[in-house]
Amino acid sequence: MTTAALLALFAGVLAWPVPRLLAAARWPHRCPRAAIVLWQAIGLAGGVSALLAAIAFTVSPLSTNTPTAITDHLGNIAAGSPLTGLRWVNLVGLATATALACRLFGVLCASTAATLRERHRHRHLVDLAGRRHRGHGARESADHTHLHPPTTPASGDADPGDAPSAGGGSGSSADPTTCCLCEHRDRAGILLRILDHPIAVAYCVPGVRHARVVVSRGLLNTLDAAELDAVLAHEAAHVAGRHDLVIQPFVAWERTFPFLRPAREATAAVSLLVEMLADDAAARETSRRSLARALARLGVARAPVPAGALSIIGHPAAVLPALGAEDPLPATAARSAMQFGGGPGGSPAGGPAGATAAAVAPDAPGLRLGTANPVISRIARLLDPPGVHWWLPAGAYLAAAAVLAAPPVIVLIG
Repeated sequence: MTTAALLALFAGVLAWPVPRLLAAARWPHRCPRAAIVLWQAIGLAGGVSALLAAIAFTVSPLSTNTPTAITDHLGNIAAGSPLTGLRWVNLVGLATATALACRLFGVLCASTAATLRERHRHRHLVDLAGRRHRGHGARESADHTHLHPPTTPASGDADPGDAPSAGGGSGSSADPTTCCLCEHRDRAGILLRILDHPIAVAYCVPGVRHARVVVSRGLLNTLDAAELDAVLAHEAAHVAGRHDLVIQPFVAWERTFPFLRPAREATAAVSLLVEMLADDAAARETSRRSLARALARLGVARAPVPAGALSIIGHPAAVLPALGAEDPLPATAARSAMQFGGGPGGSPAGGPAGATAAAVAPDAPGLRLGTANPVISRIARLLDPPGVHWWLPAGAYLAAAAVLAAPPVIVLIG
């Protein structure tokens, strides 16, 4: 009984206070990969602890030592008398364990199957409605003249780390080797699809062998070559890292316990960390400032993306009040975000005047920017990369190992 109580208590701690504290913490944004590993350990250990608690309660009359009791129960099952030595209250525990396991694995399998079906359907839709970027003949060059803008940065906006523009000319004379779409299509081996739609949107449809990266006509008309290069690198990082597999268990956890606020907070927090992980990968290949400019242009509109896809602006569930513990965006980063995202008159491309200012103004009373728009947190992180001490990710990995080791240790010593 003591082992069952300890396991139940540990599962409860991992299901409520720990996710809430971790979702409100600021350090995960410094090392998103280590924080994601810790989140996964918390989710796995919590589910295992709940199941083990029910099992330990069920077999507790057979022995005071839980491993011995489990062994005796397995022997009774093999002998054809699984109920030997168990009272009716223990059978309730057995039914609870069975129902909990069926619920957890059933929802995970059902949500995964539904997501796979939706992705398969959407891949067919974008293959039918979109078109490929094949080359730079007369027809193609007319479609992609915006990919080759002149490289004349404004005064004070030049950054030595920025990637050079895709080319210096336009028209049919464009050099295909300098086209962002050609480069990413050939380098990443990802099928690109271009949708003829005025809204600026970019997302990927993950898959083992059939991944798609989808961009719209509005996106190609909104971003310059360096920004487009950064966005494509971000989506390629999602595909290569299979970030959809990272998010899927937390989506299943949220669907299993929709009444638990920590489940929603965990999904939002992990989704944001996954986007930061892809931001880091794209920044290493391209430029932090270019990606920040692209996020500032696209983050305000938050165009919808299909179910099962990963977008440049993040998972819709990432906008939650649970993420409000982040420090307000520094004034310099806010002004830079407004400058990067602003079109004529200071309004973001494709957005109403003043929309970006409302999202990032640091002097607004009571405004916590991590709450209002996580995209702003990502922009600030790109413009001012946080310093990471070696002990921070090391501590996160050690904490993940300790959390995973706790349930079997409790069973063995119980």
